Amino acid sequence: MKKKLSAFGKELRRNSQLRSGLILLAILLIGAIGAPVFATHDPFALYDSIRVAPGTDGFIFGTDALGRDIFSQILYGAQTSLKIGVIAASISAVVGTLIGGIAGYFGGVVDKIIVEFINIFVMTPSFFLILIIVAIYGSDIRYVMIVIGLTSWPSNARLMRAQAISLRQRTFVKSAQAIGVSRLSIMFKHIIPNGIFPIIANTTMQISGAILTEAGLSFLGLGDPNIVSWGQMISAGKTYLTKAPWISAIPGVFVVITVLTFFLIGEGLNRFISPKMENNK
Repeated sequence: MKKKLSAFGKELRRNSQLRSGLILLAILLIGAIGAPVFATHDPFALYDSIRVAPGTDGFIFGTDALGRDIFSQILYGAQTSLKIGVIAASISAVVGTLIGGIAGYFGGVVDKIIVEFINIFVMTPSFFLILIIVAIYGSDIRYVMIVIGLTSWPSNARLMRAQAISLRQRTFVKSAQAIGVSRLSIMFKHIIPNGIFPIIANTTMQISGAILTEAGLSFLGLGDPNIVSWGQMISAGKTYLTKAPWISAIPGVFVVITVLTFFLIGEGLNRFISPKMENNK
């Protein structure tokens, strides 16, 4: 464990992308977790006397058209974005890992069927599929997270399938087969644990995609109205872009920062997991 921590510490000092991403993530987590402490106002409270006001005392980022405090909404919106991003990407990782692992390890007819199934999902425009499902079943945040997760798994499945095809030829897998260990046991004890690292890096990047998808749904009015969302804030301010650009610009900047954060972490993990990427740069 000490050697692993030491190696990761050296990588942090060397890998500027991973280091920058983790610093930004720490700031976002502090803001999201500490929202009840740091928020200066109730994010849903309306202040009629100071609607569409720029930053003033007590209202750091100003107020929107309904007089709601933008700073407080940003903090609570961070909770929403991080929750949706992490849970949706985790669902994608679990589903993709299982399907890809089965396809790559079992091979044959099973592999061919699963590959065709993956290709169908890849060819289907996922955002429009999400729009249809959310329009039918509602915009509750739970549905949004599940739908995003269940439409973004093919990339993880392809990565895990490639890992499984390579790993099933290794000596330790052949040895386990020779002594009669079941296929499922080999897959869960040897194939998935040894092939999971690219999935971790890809899943980190998928958090960015999930956050952008939720922001897009909220911008179109298909987000959960019972929560604070950066997409909703951007949509609410689009009418006032010339008069009060901060209403849309501030949450837009935070969406970009959050997406960039997870992209940096994912790219940094890729370089940590696959040093050849750094050497070939």
